[in-house]
Amino acid sequence: MSSLRKGYLHLAMQSIRTSRTRSFMTMLGIVISVASVIVVVAIGQGVRQQIGNQAARYGQDVLLVRPNQAGNELTGSGLPGGTGALLNASDLSVTRSTPGVSVAVPLSAVTGQVRGDYTIPNPLIIATTPQLTDILHQSIDYGGFFTASDTEQTAVLGADIANRLFSDNAPLGQKFTLRGQRFVVAGVFKQFTAAPFSLEANYNQAVFIPYDAAQNLLGTAPQINEMFVKIKPGNNPNEVARALQHAITDAHGGTNDIVVLPPGAKGSNSDQTLHLLTLMTVGVAIIALLLGGVGIMNMMLVSVAERIHEIGLRKAIGATDRQIMRQFVTEAFAISFVGSFIGLLVSFAAIGLLRLYTSLQPVIVWEVAALAPLIAIAAGVFFGAIPAMKAARMDPIEALRHE
Repeated sequence: MSSLRKGYLHLAMQSIRTSRTRSFMTMLGIVISVASVIVVVAIGQGVRQQIGNQAARYGQDVLLVRPNQAGNELTGSGLPGGTGALLNASDLSVTRSTPGVSVAVPLSAVTGQVRGDYTIPNPLIIATTPQLTDILHQSIDYGGFFTASDTEQTAVLGADIANRLFSDNAPLGQKFTLRGQRFVVAGVFKQFTAAPFSLEANYNQAVFIPYDAAQNLLGTAPQINEMFVKIKPGNNPNEVARALQHAITDAHGGTNDIVVLPPGAKGSNSDQTLHLLTLMTVGVAIIALLLGGVGIMNMMLVSVAERIHEIGLRKAIGATDRQIMRQFVTEAFAISFVGSFIGLLVSFAAIGLLRLYTSLQPVIVWEVAALAPLIAIAAGVFFGAIPAMKAARMDPIEALRHE
């Protein structure tokens, strides 16, 4: 039996070598499908981890309070909060008075044109408090962050918007105009590292102004897009999160339109969107796997048509229908196996190159890396069995007469 299997495999490899170009084109569909499934899932898993790590940089004692965005869109500012309810000054007071809360830092999106050396028509302007630097843990390249004791209207710029707004590389002390009022640049952040595909605000493009200054600009307390909440030492983050969620829900009349996310919570819209995109792409790749199986079937049908005389000769000297079928099924298996193996190698190479030369950090999901080639091989054998059955059922006399 072992020698028979080796014989089938030898015949299969010999047939593949005889028609190299056709065999390679057939394998190519399997290679691309297997590689794409593994790489897409690896990218999705990697981005989720990067987004999670980005959120974790705020620390294990920081909660995130934001609108419950189920079904809502993000604003153009890149901060949470669409047409649904936003947080307000009352919510800020409720948060600060919740037991276990040390500091609550609001982030409000303010609209307006900014004019410095250059004009930016619709920048990301974030009104916040001086405690934001304790949350972000981000170094400032030039100058410093504004403080509560500043007597003039000051602002801190992200690295990218500083280059867009001023011709000076370090625009400390430079002034810009927002809604008719002048602000002095107190500092410029170092470059923020953002996770790919994250829907969080791009702080490199942000202008940070004091929350009180925004209130003066608007004539009222600005609505709050989200809050960073730092808890007191010794308190359990999950318990404080539950207490704060209950307090804000009560303040909103029992409406669950605000969500409190504890450290490491995976409830962001970006994660859900990425999950849906990954599923869609994997679905397309699985269809491609099936099409690769159809490609194997077509190639095997051509191979059977070209080898009718050979099949008739083998049956005439005693080969059974089962042996003929095994011969062609083994050939389909060999093509799909080699294609799957090459696809596996290509996927590992692609993941390595992405990690080396891009900001993406794909993570191999070993279950998918094992399952994708198995599905490809199964599809190849299944579709290859159809022409194999056709070959096995041939009449040896008719096959020998075929020219």
